[in-house]
Amino acid sequence: MLTSIIEGFKKVKDFRHKRGKRHELWVVLSIIFLGLMTGNVNYQQIAKFSSYEKEKLIQWLGIPQENLPSYSTIRRVMIGLNTLEIKAIFEDFVEKHYWLKDGEDWLAVDGKNLKNTLTDYENNCQNILINISAYSPETQLVIKSEAFESQESSENAEVRTMIEKSGLVNKVFTLDALHCSQKTTRTIIESKNDYLITVKKNQIKLYNRLKELSEKEKPLSEYQREDGSHGRKITRTVSVFDGQKLGIKNYPHLHRVISVKRQGWRERKEGNETLYYISSKKLPAQIFAEKIQQHWGIENQVHWVKDVVFQEDNLRIKDCVVAEKFSLLTTLIMNLCRICGFLSISKGQVWLGKHWQKMLLI
Repeated sequence: MLTSIIEGFKKVKDFRHKRGKRHELWVVLSIIFLGLMTGNVNYQQIAKFSSYEKEKLIQWLGIPQENLPSYSTIRRVMIGLNTLEIKAIFEDFVEKHYWLKDGEDWLAVDGKNLKNTLTDYENNCQNILINISAYSPETQLVIKSEAFESQESSENAEVRTMIEKSGLVNKVFTLDALHCSQKTTRTIIESKNDYLITVKKNQIKLYNRLKELSEKEKPLSEYQREDGSHGRKITRTVSVFDGQKLGIKNYPHLHRVISVKRQGWRERKEGNETLYYISSKKLPAQIFAEKIQQHWGIENQVHWVKDVVFQEDNLRIKDCVVAEKFSLLTTLIMNLCRICGFLSISKGQVWLGKHWQKMLLI
């Protein structure tokens, strides 16, 4: 698996002038990737990793020179590298290892701001890089990764484009209330996929109709369970209703309305709220309950990992293009760790830090 990624680096076109070039581009990229993979998340740390593992890198990568790429070389490569070529390596890896590509799967889609790229934060023209991930809880892989600048587009538009161009079929996209719109649901259905989307009061008319339906109609199915984790005691009651009874022309594919009532205590505070969802799938309450909970795995298994393990928001990289390239590489590393059986990326980094030479032999 690691070898196939390095073979991908060998295909990347070298943008540098031949004069003064000491190392092949694939060698520099391999060292950057191995550094990130073993927990070295910025230029200085990657350069230190290269120095510390000098003899092993020379041996296992077959580097003829005695000296390895410097800090400035690593930085120049990351700045000049074509983002599309890194994305191609990421997509090739997913193509090889996403074993549910042709089967049914539920994909959680959500965007994450890269806070280090924020500029002009004191005025209305602020700009920030936003990374959108499509995460498969079943396979634990990030299937799609796209990025855009907030001044140039919107998350709604980018998600629709991502789904249109994904080539995926027979998938169920789960999205938060930001994406509850006619355009998004139509795009998903026309791409031969399905949806499960949260509805909040930003779509007040639809929200009120869902609330009215859940109060007047008898549910098709119900499921209840208690959650006593993290110092809380909450009872969730999931009820499923016939969405066709709404008779909404703009959502002809809306087959199910789901209400989730949460009652109980959390951090000694009493809570009582009801959330609503719409779906084009016809499923019982228990399955919807499981899939709604799985959606939030994208926060823990993708966004949290990028923030805490790879320190994405703390990197001193303001350039959106460079930040996107780092983000693509760390997403590729997450997928590599998960394919190797590590749900915890931190544990994966520790193991890979000790055994990356063995990975080159596989």
